[in-house]
Amino acid sequence: MIRTKAHPPRRGASHRAAPHPALWILGMLCVAAAFGAVYWGFVLTVTGQLADETALRGAEAYLGADAARRPALAFLGYLPEASAVIGALALLAAAVVRRSVWGPAVAAAAFAASVLSAQVLKHLVLERPDKDISAASVNSFPSGHTTFAAAAMVAVLLVASPRWRPLVAALGGLYAAVAGMATLVLGWHRPADILGAYLVAAFWGLLGGLVLLRREPWWNVWDGPDAHWASARLWQAVLWVPGLGGLAGAVAVYQLAIGPPALQGTAGLLGWHLLAAVLFIGGSAAFLFGLGSAFFAQQTRRRD
Repeated sequence: MIRTKAHPPRRGASHRAAPHPALWILGMLCVAAAFGAVYWGFVLTVTGQLADETALRGAEAYLGADAARRPALAFLGYLPEASAVIGALALLAAAVVRRSVWGPAVAAAAFAASVLSAQVLKHLVLERPDKDISAASVNSFPSGHTTFAAAAMVAVLLVASPRWRPLVAALGGLYAAVAGMATLVLGWHRPADILGAYLVAAFWGLLGGLVLLRREPWWNVWDGPDAHWASARLWQAVLWVPGLGGLAGAVAVYQLAIGPPALQGTAGLLGWHLLAAVLFIGGSAAFLFGLGSAFFAQQTRRRD
């Protein structure tokens, strides 16, 4: 078996990354179904719109409680732009190290498709019905800012070597989570808009991963989590623990935030709604990047 990183394997080499394309297609279908479910649950229903809007009001109340908070948090608004720089540097480094532009080109295409499709879905395809809950009836699902940041992290994940992907996924998931939380806290988008953005990036990341692994299997191979410190099981735990914990915490805090009818909409409960939304966003980002990391690891594991 050829183990070189610089050249493709000889004809007849046994390793084949992404050996079952049907699994990738199934994954994309699951992501698309999840996107549709989030849109239906949070945008098309009264209950979903109310939960989404209350979280946004919580963010507005948080910023309005102290005049210094908005300027202090303004730097968070530049996270999407910073992610573009990180992604561009990673793609350039991958092209130089592997002496091939194929991988970076696929990753860049997945990034561009994510950003473009998010805008098409938001402005041309999806609508936000007026349920008499918010004065803003223009559709904002999915978030373009969060899609930009998450898709950039997915692009970096695509060009990372398999032994580095668990670490890159952990850092990328953290970055995407912070970018999504910032989008909510700054009052730009509702929680569902952010989750929709993560799912858009995940869909195109799976498609890009399938193309890349089938086209360049020679460097998409690894020997398991114990072969290198950057692929240690610790990095999976870094995603799974806050992912599942964040989602569970979001449900628990939301139940507290609902509160008795007489208190709904008050400043105190709006803060609980904001906390629930932050946990929901962070948990979703960590969970999705954890799934992606585990799936890529399974699809690139050496098979002798």
